[in-house]
Amino acid sequence: MNALTQPIVAGQPLAKSQHDLHNARTLFDATLRFVRQQPPSSDDPFVISRFGDLHIRIEVAAALLERAEDFLNSVDDDTEIRVAIAESHLASADALNAVSNAEFELTGQRTALHGSLHDPLRWKLHLIGNFRLNGIHPPSAGSVV
Repeated sequence: MNALTQPIVAGQPLAKSQHDLHNARTLFDATLRFVRQQPPSSDDPFVISRFGDLHIRIEVAAALLERAEDFLNSVDDDTEIRVAIAESHLASADALNAVSNAEFELTGQRTALHGSLHDPLRWKLHLIGNFRLNGIHPPSAGSVV
């Protein structure tokens, strides 16, 4: 089992990443099926490149989710765990946002999704950047992670 096929366990630190990644993959597959039925669209270099970009974003999000899971199971450094979780949340949300935008661009429809829209992603970027650049450890309880 990998990050794209594992069950989502509510209440776990990575449930949000799992949920966003699952939604990104589902939307990607639905958009892919739709575009494949539109012969002129499936030959368009922009459309082809767009699917390549989306696939990579999903795979990166899956890899960061698996990395965060490994950290949760084997690393004792709470800061590294929190940063890995934040990285996973960001990558999964980014993949979902990119796929959702592509769905609208390529199909003219947008699937109503909730999940990442309420999440303060800019603060996760700040948390990760501040740790990597300045060595500032993220807050533990009630943090933005």
